[in-house]
Amino acid sequence: MYKRPSDRLRGEAVTLWTLERPADALRCFVVGPPRGYWLGIERGHDLIFSETYDDLEPALHRADALKSPLLVAGWRETDPDQAPSSH
Repeated sequence: MYKRPSDRLRGEAVTLWTLERPADALRCFVVGPPRGYWLGIERGHDLIFSETYDDLEPALHRADALKSPLLVAGWRETDPDQAPSSH
């Protein structure tokens, strides 16, 4: 599970995880209030998934649930603070 993001979450995207495979990368992020929590996944520069939640905990659980099958399918986790490697 994820460490609870700090107050810096308010109003800006915080990356929860990044995954990559040859020539492809995904980034999961959450944005905090004022209107609930927005969970999104980007593939490159395209938003491919978006949901909103009233509370942070369900958003974090959903992010974890979305990541698990991707890891099983061969994606590998990378450091969210580093740019994806080029293959």
